[in-house]
Amino acid sequence: MGHRELIESLREAGAADLRAIQEQSAAAAAAVEADCAVRIAGLRRQYALDQEMAVAAERGRVIATAQGKGALIRLEAESLLAERLFRLAQEALARLRQDTPSLFEALAAELPSCRWETVRVNPADRELAAAAFPEAQIEAEAGIHGGMVAVAPGGRIRVDNTLEKRLERAWPQLLPRLVQAIAPEE
Repeated sequence: MGHRELIESLREAGAADLRAIQEQSAAAAAAVEADCAVRIAGLRRQYALDQEMAVAAERGRVIATAQGKGALIRLEAESLLAERLFRLAQEALARLRQDTPSLFEALAAELPSCRWETVRVNPADRELAAAAFPEAQIEAEAGIHGGMVAVAPGGRIRVDNTLEKRLERAWPQLLPRLVQAIAPEE
């Protein structure tokens, strides 16, 4: 084998080795690319899941905040409504006394048997009170719309049987019914 043949043989062997190395590196590069593509797809899926979870968490926080604010607004509105209804009910007490002439006698009959020293009534009921409680000192009080406040000697017994006190006592049961009648929930 001559010099040229040896060089040619070495070139062919080098070219074959080069092709083999190129094929191996192309295969390795393809494997790395495939692995990278799988990892990138996994990262994209994880990112999408993380993003969905973050969005859901933020949505939950926003909804909770909105519900809390809505509840506060509703409570404030209900409180204002309750105050307004109570004022209207108080204003209606005077009409109730005027529309029900026997109301004073009925309320006076509910008082326990006692010698009453002082009886406070609406100025319009002064004569009725004097007839119902002849031994008592009758005091007129414009703030009483109906009924009476009776006090025994020495203040030992005090009975507030006014329309105002009855409204005050019944209000916790009346208010929900009034609200339901005004704005029934859907």
